Formats: sequence, structure tokens, C-alpha cells
Amino acid sequence: MSIPLYRCVNGEQALAFLFRRDPYTNPENAPRPGLVLLDLNLPGTDGREVLCQIKRDKNLKTIPVIVFTTSSSPNDIESCYQKGANSYIIKPINFNQLKQSIQTILDFWFTANTPPIDLSEAGAS
Repeated sequence: MSIPLYRCVNGEQALAFLFRRDPYTNPENAPRPGLVLLDLNLPGTDGREVLCQIKRDKNLKTIPVIVFTTSSSPNDIESCYQKGANSYIIKPINFNQLKQSIQTILDFWFTANTPPIDLSEAGAS
């Protein structure tokens, strides 16, 4: 299975991509992701704010957001779930464990999970 990957290096770039703001105004350059892996510790606009903006937007709120971060703070975990995170995973430090965690995420969300149907794209009204 081939899954396209789009990487954003900071919160502002992630929001521009998701909301299709300059330089991502062409939907071909900013397709709707099937999943967002979100680090809380992004430079600039942090992952907490990115999560809030995703989950407040009617067009983005059904996209699963997995917080994938080094923070094991109970406050961060609780706050992210309160803001609508679909999962919270603490990044393993070991590279092999990191690869396994990412593979498990992909297997679940793109194989076992049934995502919501976008009725606007399915032709329903």
C-alpha cells in the first residue's frame, strides 16, 4: 500500500496546508489528508493550537488527528483529548520502536479503520 506523505515543519505551514492558504491554494498541492500526525512541540504555532483549529473547522474536524509527541505530561494528554485528538502516542526514543509505532498507526488507520464518508464528495446532499 502506498500512502502519500506531506510534511510540514511548523504550525503555520501545517495550517496553511490544511486550510489551503497561500502557497497551498491549489487543492492538487494540498489534498485532504486521511490522517494527521501532530507533534505538540512545533515551532511557532504549536501543535495544541493546530489541533484546536482542525477540530473547530467543519471541513477538517473529521480528519483523525494523532498526537505523536515526546510529551508524557498528563496535562498535555488530557488537554489533547479534550480538544478532540483521536489518539495520543508518546514517541519512542529507539528508532526501531519508532518505526514499529508508525507502522502500527498506518495499519490501523488505513487498513482496519472505517473513516467517515464525505457526503459532499459522494454526491449526496
